[in-house]
Amino acid sequence: MASDWQDEEGLPEKRPDHRARRQAERRAQIIRRRIVALGSLVLVAVAIVIVINSAGAGDDSGNAPSHAAQVKAAAKKASAEAKAKGESEPAEVRNSTPQADWKPHFGPVPILEYHDLGSPPAEARYPELFVGRTDFTKQMDWLDEGGYQAVTLEQVQEAWYHGGTLPPKPIVLSFDDGYRPQFTFALPTLRKHGWAGVLNLRAEGSDLYESNVRAMIAAGWELAAHTIHHLNLTERDPEELEEEVAGSRQILRREFNVPVHNFCYPGGQFDETVVEAVEAAGYTGATTEISGFAEKGKSFELARLEILRESHVAGLAADLKNGEGATAELGA
Repeated sequence: MASDWQDEEGLPEKRPDHRARRQAERRAQIIRRRIVALGSLVLVAVAIVIVINSAGAGDDSGNAPSHAAQVKAAAKKASAEAKAKGESEPAEVRNSTPQADWKPHFGPVPILEYHDLGSPPAEARYPELFVGRTDFTKQMDWLDEGGYQAVTLEQVQEAWYHGGTLPPKPIVLSFDDGYRPQFTFALPTLRKHGWAGVLNLRAEGSDLYESNVRAMIAAGWELAAHTIHHLNLTERDPEELEEEVAGSRQILRREFNVPVHNFCYPGGQFDETVVEAVEAAGYTGATTEISGFAEKGKSFELARLEILRESHVAGLAADLKNGEGATAELGA
């Protein structure tokens, strides 16, 4: 036949007629288009992988997105979750990103330590850890009126070690364990001031839903690890210690897609072995219950000021004054 291109050996047999040539050209065009389309799909897939990896939590070597990038990624996911549930969308707070009047800061910074908010139930094991909600509101108002501005610990570390900036009177507001009022009350209270907090979250057994934590991250809060089971780390064997320290970070990173740079010792209990485990797990800092201001040169022994039920505004003011004095006495 005149339209045949080749014989069984694949060799030219006869010159094709014009109709056959056009058909062959069309087949060749179709093949080329399919190749181009397939190549485009491959390029798109590669681009998606790159974007996902760029927006992720980074690896254990510390290659992680900036705090602002974390907030935006979390905000997008929290927004989608809120829309799906018919809830109002979480809003990023002002101080989740550096402001125009912020300046370089290398000195000590106070970190306040809060636990539950509200009245302690009759069966509460540690009722002194419950700060009344009216007291908490007054304390935040007093801080604001006194010129303090709350930032995250990550932002403090960015200023200490990487040339970042902080407000004139920075303060970090940390909340341990993951109690429900930290979402229902602390989050909206801090939002009124444009502030973000630090959530030291137990990887298991907290009162917060996953969506609660995502909304807090989306508002600019920092997520830090507080072990898995809130155990005394100084009493763990090497395997348990690694599970509680490194394992908690892995869980939080996987669930919330943020780096989790900081750690909080349960009950403030730590020793040299525990500090070594925290460093080995890839954290850049750890908070304690040592009273005073956090200092640049003590990354894994960051002091805090614990706020208790009987503190009220007067106690908070005294703690800040005493903490600053204690830090000064140490030659900071």
